[in-house]
Amino acid sequence: MIKAELNRVAVIVKDVEAAAKEFEEMFGITFYGPYRDDHVGVDVALPRHGGFEMMSPNRPDDGVMATQKLAEKGEGITGIAMRVDDLDEMKAHLAKFGLEPDLEFSHGKMREMIFYASEKTHGVEIAINEFPDANGCAIEVARDMGYDPR
Repeated sequence: MIKAELNRVAVIVKDVEAAAKEFEEMFGITFYGPYRDDHVGVDVALPRHGGFEMMSPNRPDDGVMATQKLAEKGEGITGIAMRVDDLDEMKAHLAKFGLEPDLEFSHGKMREMIFYASEKTHGVEIAINEFPDANGCAIEVARDMGYDPR
């Protein structure tokens, strides 16, 4: 049986460092990063806890269209990320519904596929992650970007 659980909410901001600092001060949410992810084209701060991922584009052709979303809608929630045990199984399952990932990548042991917002996803961008630890996405990206969270 396919099962996915909500892991985090993605928020696009103009300045990831300032936004992460403000959320830490306002709500006590702490982050790994921000890190420069040149593969996707965003600077990203990932949650140590708190469930928010902050990102801002670091080039106009970023892989998650953050530049265009900021220009069209401004800052705000862009999508959700869900964790699964088997990314390949989920990919095959979603293909039965006509969904093919728009972007796939990995950081260490974390694998991710992203489905851009569409009619099939009811206007929500959805990231599907597979990772071993409870907060493995953030930990694996942090490790991949040179930080050892131990």
